[in-house]
Amino acid sequence: MSPKILPNALLATFLLCSICLAPNAFGQLSVAEKEDVGFTSLGARLGDSTPTGSGISVSQVEARTNPPAEGEAAAPAIYRPDASQFSGKQFFYESGGATDASSHATTVGRYFYGSSSLSPDIGMSPERIGVYDANGFLNSDVLHTFDTSVLPEVETNDIQNHSWVGEFGASEANIDAMRRMDYSIQRDDFVATYGLNNGSGTSVPSLMAGAYNGITVGRSDGQHSRGGITLDGGIRTRPDIVVPTSLTSWAAPTVGSAASLLVETARSTSALANADSSIVVKSLLMTGATRDEAEFGGNWTHTDTSPLDAIYGAGELNIDRSHGILESGEYPAEAAQVAGSTGWDLGQSSATVPQLYFFDLDPESVDFQIAATLVWNRDIVVSDEQPGLGTDYSFTPSLANLNLKLYSAEGFMIGSQLAESSSSVDNVELIAASGLGSGRYVWEVSSDTDLTEYGFSWLVEGATPVPEPSVLSLFCLIGLSLLRRRR
Repeated sequence: MSPKILPNALLATFLLCSICLAPNAFGQLSVAEKEDVGFTSLGARLGDSTPTGSGISVSQVEARTNPPAEGEAAAPAIYRPDASQFSGKQFFYESGGATDASSHATTVGRYFYGSSSLSPDIGMSPERIGVYDANGFLNSDVLHTFDTSVLPEVETNDIQNHSWVGEFGASEANIDAMRRMDYSIQRDDFVATYGLNNGSGTSVPSLMAGAYNGITVGRSDGQHSRGGITLDGGIRTRPDIVVPTSLTSWAAPTVGSAASLLVETARSTSALANADSSIVVKSLLMTGATRDEAEFGGNWTHTDTSPLDAIYGAGELNIDRSHGILESGEYPAEAAQVAGSTGWDLGQSSATVPQLYFFDLDPESVDFQIAATLVWNRDIVVSDEQPGLGTDYSFTPSLANLNLKLYSAEGFMIGSQLAESSSSVDNVELIAASGLGSGRYVWEVSSDTDLTEYGFSWLVEGATPVPEPSVLSLFCLIGLSLLRRRR
């Protein structure tokens, strides 16, 4: 079964095809773009200790650039990056195909693991870069869509990038493919990044944005698919995060490249080892995102039941902020212990006892800005419908309903609720607010199920010194009203 798919860089308009496929077009992140996504400040802060993607293996899934015309037999697929442009990298071409290079795949590679990417050491031997044709990936190479006799192949690489969009003709096939994709992430625990279509007038594609597990990526200028997606569930906002690149094909691997820096750091420090989890990485990236970018025009917003902005998701990628949250350390939920004002946790839900994270804010400061993101996977249960009579696998989804709330606190007693995120259809919750004063607070993670694993991270920043008493009294009134206003 073959879906209609193209590299998502090609789908803006047909007039862009020759430009997007031209060698060296849009070759790598610019200096300004690296500064925008926090990479410049990360390097300035960490110096020689800056992670480089060392030890990370990745998979790159590409649409062929020579699809057959209707009625014609398919020629060997052209989907490979030009390996000669990536010295020291070890490539494996998992879908066979033609040996010709795809300039789209080559450019994706420059953003993902090239010498000027955020993570230039990805795929350096003995690590590897596995490359797939998207049709092969969906079918016999990996997912085995609609083949009930076979489970998806095991993903041994750390990060998987999809800079293409498309769909099968039948919605049942799209659903099966995305359930299999979610199952693969749940089982093998890797980070997957999916690019949206280009152009604000385009609808959200079923493949791969229909998946729950993974990170869907758009552009900071908002020129990407709109309207959310309802495939196999209620309407869910896309994207999760945006990047200031000219095409979504380059934005997705930039997020994958950033994720590799977090994974490398988590593996190099025993106290951070639990952050080597796809749900923690996704949470860190979304909490660290910035929401006051000029491209947003001051319009980033969300509500209690819609955790992400309809155009910009959690905001723009900022790897320095995300990496700083990671370095702040893991703080398990505790009913009578204070966590850091910034931190993260790989936790488990309880249907009866909310998970609590108490934290203090500096009594000498006011006007804090806060952000927190809660992420968990859609669970896919695989059943053999004919045990002992021949394999016939079915994939049944279930989505736990986790909620996130922020309260004031006195000691270890919970006070007034200040903010919440309680979507009933998403597998992410996000709170972002300003105007918080000094004192004690508590994050609460609640759930309708036991033992759902989640990634949770939070960030507090932007404090200013306490003003004179008369001004402080005025601030308290204004600040409280700002915090309670639902954005």
